[in-house]
Amino acid sequence: MRSSHWSVMTLGAVLSIGLSSIVVGCGPTMGPTARPAHPVAVDAIPPAALEVADSGSDAATLVSKVTKVTVYSDSARITRKASVELSTEPRVFAFRQLPGWVDDGSVQVSVSKGTIIDVRVDRDFLAGATDADWERVEAEHRGLGEKKAALEDELVVLETRKRQIEAIQPFSTEKLSRDTVFGPLNIESYAEVLRFVTESLRENAKAMRAVKRGLAEVLPEYDASSRRIEALKSVRDLEETTVLVTLQATSATPTDVELTYMLPGVTWEPMHELRVSTTDTKTVDVVSFAEVAQTSGEEWNDAELSFSTQSSTQLVEIPELEALTLGDTHDATEILTTRVASFGRAQEAFEGQNEAWNAYLSATAKRARESFEQVYESNVEYFKVVQSKTVRLFESLQKRGTTAHFVAQGRTSVRGDGHPVRVEIGRATLASTQKIVAAPEQSLNAAHTLGLVNSTGQPLLPGQVALYRDGTFLGMTNVDFIAKGESFSLFLAVADHVKLSRELDRTLSSLVRDKRSRMKVAFVVTVENLSTEPTSLTLADRIPVSENREIRVERVKIAPAVQPGKRGILSWDLHLGSREQQQFRISYEIEYPAELVLETVRRRSMAAPSAAERSPMDFEDAGIEGDILMLEQNM
Repeated sequence: MRSSHWSVMTLGAVLSIGLSSIVVGCGPTMGPTARPAHPVAVDAIPPAALEVADSGSDAATLVSKVTKVTVYSDSARITRKASVELSTEPRVFAFRQLPGWVDDGSVQVSVSKGTIIDVRVDRDFLAGATDADWERVEAEHRGLGEKKAALEDELVVLETRKRQIEAIQPFSTEKLSRDTVFGPLNIESYAEVLRFVTESLRENAKAMRAVKRGLAEVLPEYDASSRRIEALKSVRDLEETTVLVTLQATSATPTDVELTYMLPGVTWEPMHELRVSTTDTKTVDVVSFAEVAQTSGEEWNDAELSFSTQSSTQLVEIPELEALTLGDTHDATEILTTRVASFGRAQEAFEGQNEAWNAYLSATAKRARESFEQVYESNVEYFKVVQSKTVRLFESLQKRGTTAHFVAQGRTSVRGDGHPVRVEIGRATLASTQKIVAAPEQSLNAAHTLGLVNSTGQPLLPGQVALYRDGTFLGMTNVDFIAKGESFSLFLAVADHVKLSRELDRTLSSLVRDKRSRMKVAFVVTVENLSTEPTSLTLADRIPVSENREIRVERVKIAPAVQPGKRGILSWDLHLGSREQQQFRISYEIEYPAELVLETVRRRSMAAPSAAERSPMDFEDAGIEGDILMLEQNM
């Protein structure tokens, strides 16, 4: 028997009954595996089935497990699986205790055997005074309260007894004085009184210590129980989602039922590791990861994970042009608008109820409330930062028409409290070319770099790259989006054996201010190989390039001579022997209006609170005007 599939568009799935068919209102579904809903002939649905489908309390509860998850930047597509026995009579089954922020427009149901007659999404309040969880927690709290009250009562009794015993002491002292005046002292009688007082105080103190120990043990439990009670009270208005499915078969048969839906509260971030070996300079190992975090209200235990840069509210369509209609576009946008609105309702419910839902799960699992609050709040803050960054990142990829999908290597478990989990999504060995580059104007550290070609068969997403050499962590760098087959370079490590300097030669530099200022600039760049072995590197520097008619760059001198690029970049390929040093000289003159720099200072001062808080680095993004200003400040 072929499999069946059904999807639901909205919470109150509208039944449109015609003369010969009944159709559940359906909307578009996300992902490459989405399948269309099938109308069902009205004759195939007994009236009793429709009545039962409206009665969630009579539905058989399905024991389901999250088996597959597709993670987007701001949501996840969840697939749950359950096994049931079908009969020739329609039966209603229920996926219960789903979070109240399930996206109704994304709900889909499929079966391996049998027929799907009806699918309905219901919501109800999560906790009530008669719920088993509430009764259990309330009974525990009541028992702890009685134990606490008994200990506090006992402590009051012991405190009273202590005062009574202490009151005997002055009485015995007065009796001793009277006895010595009016007759011989009865030592045995007095000693008996003292012994009674001492032993009574000792026993009372021991009993008080025991009671206080008992209180010290019960008070944390009682406080935690009080918070569990408050957590349960806070969810009286918290919703849970129930998906009711009516199934039927031509004969008794087992079947697998899959429920798929979208949930907000999930995000992931791409990152990479690059591992090189000193014994192999021709290849490097690149491992890509997805760091996933979720507070969706569900636990993903041993689930198949995949990751997508696609927007969860955008449809994937063939790129083709439609008519350029200048009138009403309502019909063309109605489906997408409905889809976005459906997810917007889910997102709003998530933001309003998520913390209470997780507190409820923590309380019913008898976890310490303090631990939950600390972990949850910390993880949620991290989650928000990552999600905001990832959403912007993936939006930038979509603007260039790029989407990518990755499958996790193996099954993974992800907690629902926002704790990040790193999952491997790719591994490859790439051919590499190692070189040393130096740009002393930017940094006085030369750098080992790797020239690579992405031959992994999938794109490398933008993200952080952890660098390792022979298993030793070197540091972190970043990579931009790298398409399949694209060449790119990565920083590897500092080349410590190369010493750089770049100094202004003040004997050949000068500044004459007039209506048109004239600045002469000369730099001396020194490169030295500190190693006993020869080394090769690429040295880079630059000269100003004017895109302003009022600014002229003249009398450029470069030694050793090299031809500048279009952007004024200079490049030398050097081969230095052991302990060898080389010098390079760069000089030029700049002529410009004096008011040009003043105007640059005025514009930039508006971006900084005070002159004291500005530095020459603040003018780097001001083009050649900023370069001139920095040069003037260094003269």
